Amino acid sequence: MENFTYFNPTRLVFGRDVESTVGEYARQIVGHSGVVGLVMGSGSVKANGLYDRVKESLAKAGMEVKELSGIRPNPTVDRVYEGITSFKETGVEVILALGGGSVMDVAKAVAAGMTYEGDVWDFYEGKAEPQSAIPVIALPTQPATGSEQSIRSVITQGTTKTGMGNEHIRPKVAIINPSLYQSLPKEQIAAALVDMMSHIMERYFSPSTATNYIDWQAEAALRCAMRYGPKVYEDSSDFDSWCQIAMVGTFAHNGYFGLGRVEDWACHAIEHELSGWRPEIVHGAGLAVVIPAWMQYVSEKHPERFVRFAIRVMGVQPQEVDADTIRLGIAKLCGFFLNLGLPLTLAELGAEDCPVEVLAAHCCRKGTVGHLQPLEASDVVAILTTASGS
Repeated sequence: MENFTYFNPTRLVFGRDVESTVGEYARQIVGHSGVVGLVMGSGSVKANGLYDRVKESLAKAGMEVKELSGIRPNPTVDRVYEGITSFKETGVEVILALGGGSVMDVAKAVAAGMTYEGDVWDFYEGKAEPQSAIPVIALPTQPATGSEQSIRSVITQGTTKTGMGNEHIRPKVAIINPSLYQSLPKEQIAAALVDMMSHIMERYFSPSTATNYIDWQAEAALRCAMRYGPKVYEDSSDFDSWCQIAMVGTFAHNGYFGLGRVEDWACHAIEHELSGWRPEIVHGAGLAVVIPAWMQYVSEKHPERFVRFAIRVMGVQPQEVDADTIRLGIAKLCGFFLNLGLPLTLAELGAEDCPVEVLAAHCCRKGTVGHLQPLEASDVVAILTTASGS
């Protein structure tokens, strides 16, 4: 096990109707009446009444609102620049992210950029690290990213989709009402399940040893997602099952499952190339294509961890040959994805024409990616070629 320090200051507020508390938490953070920067998507929060409930709560707490709306999936840095300028001009002291992962990504980037003299893109290029940030409150409307408790933000500039991680952008409060997820369409539910599972797997598939405590926790969380995910996929009104999925999603990405480990993150790096190249690709759907192909490639060099995954997560009976156990484990994972209507090949993803070698070179532009098996561009080419189904 690696040395680690863990500190998660995010207050988790969980349950029915908890969005009504957002005003009191905003005022508590600021310490007085003031201006909240509200970052949100393209309008669904207005259609379902959530926007009005949030505005009412903020007004009761004496908080004014400045909005940055219309945030779309795979958000671009120009919206971040817009938010920094607007929120600075209006004296915003706390930012509320009302929406999904992309909304939270922008909110965090704006929060960091508001206290930085340079270009906020410096953080994503690795030229600088945030030394401070405006406080963020997260009120997620879907459970995929776990960004409401995480230190991560992912932003796109041109065809470069990349992230940064910093404790200063971890939200101060995460307000989770699982009933808000009941209106999600099936394709979003499916993609959300893959995303949250991948956040655990990126940590589980690690070169670190003597991590059994966290291994067992991670395996239980993955099994939980695979048990209750299909339930909400088939019946999105199932509140109790949504509570389980909401818990998996929010803890999947707050750092807990990475304790004592070197984390991997190769699959995310590869998928970011796909959705950076073609922004309409849904992140979770892209991961459903990349993960099995990555597993096939890397498991040949590191079979032990994949045998354990096959047995303890996928429920495979041990075979005489480890390679057969691993193959069955990957096949069962692919079956799980297929039952959720997810793609398994680049063609099914609508990316059969992707420039594999170009994306692989860009993926490895700063060096190898991943830590269980460090991948060079040629390795990424091999994985994407496997993902093509050819």
